[in-house]
Amino acid sequence: MEITAVISIVAAVVLGVLLWDRRREIRKLSEDLKWQQSANMELLKHEPVKTEERSEEGPQPLTVEKIADAVRMEGFFPEMEETGVRFKVQGESFYIDAERLPLVFILKGYSLDPKDWEMDTLKVAAHRMSDALIMVKATISDDEKSLNFFIAAQDRNYDSFRANLASYLRIIEDGQGKMNEEYHRMVDEKREAALAARPVIPSAQTENKILS
Repeated sequence: MEITAVISIVAAVVLGVLLWDRRREIRKLSEDLKWQQSANMELLKHEPVKTEERSEEGPQPLTVEKIADAVRMEGFFPEMEETGVRFKVQGESFYIDAERLPLVFILKGYSLDPKDWEMDTLKVAAHRMSDALIMVKATISDDEKSLNFFIAAQDRNYDSFRANLASYLRIIEDGQGKMNEEYHRMVDEKREAALAARPVIPSAQTENKILS
């Protein structure tokens, strides 16, 4: 085969791969946008944006400083970073990632000790909760040492974010509670199945772990 023919074939393959990756990227962005739109609509069904605190000068752009102000207005103590804000609610850590404004991510994180959990069951519980609830998601790190709950929201101005912040925090708490319930339900079912299979062997009772 001539070298020019080989070059043409390689170029065609490379071009095909690039076009495939580009189509896949566009499809992923489209799916993310649809999910974001549905999530925002679901939130607004329960907590319509309030308007009584709007500035007379018009909507104020959302910035890291304004996010910190909103956190402070909820009674918490914000710690500003270059692209986000950290704060605690009853001793539990939250982080608001503002690197891609007006898209914000509100995260609540935990450290995990795999010895304290049935990790396969925990992963299933996190996945089921994420599928069941539109806005809140749960992810476990690859090294299985951290668990994060998060929601993505799009607030184009301070008034909108300020009005919705309490709802965002509550939605994360709801997701955490649902995941805990699902985890313990599956652990109990496995324990009962083991007892039924070996009724004469006593089962070691392990402490139920609850993220709180």
